[in-house]
Amino acid sequence: MARNRFVPNRRNIASFLRTPETRALIERKLRAIEADASATARADGAGGQFRVDVETGDHRVRGAVIGDYSTNDPEVSRRALLRALDAARAVE
Repeated sequence: MARNRFVPNRRNIASFLRTPETRALIERKLRAIEADASATARADGAGGQFRVDVETGDHRVRGAVIGDYSTNDPEVSRRALLRALDAARAVE
């Protein structure tokens, strides 16, 4: 029986991961997470100040939602971010 072997085209994958469309998708999802995390933190009595950081690197677009520094309790920020992850699923 012949074995099939998958060999990814790394150059094309890397170029796809740097496209403006990919960056826009990542940014939309991060903004949804940021908005939901801010709302959750405000509802819990914290400040709700989160920040989105998106960067196009050599190999791919990277993004992050930076935590809430307006509160002295980092657990409030972590909890709000974890709850907000579902918000990215609803964004196309």
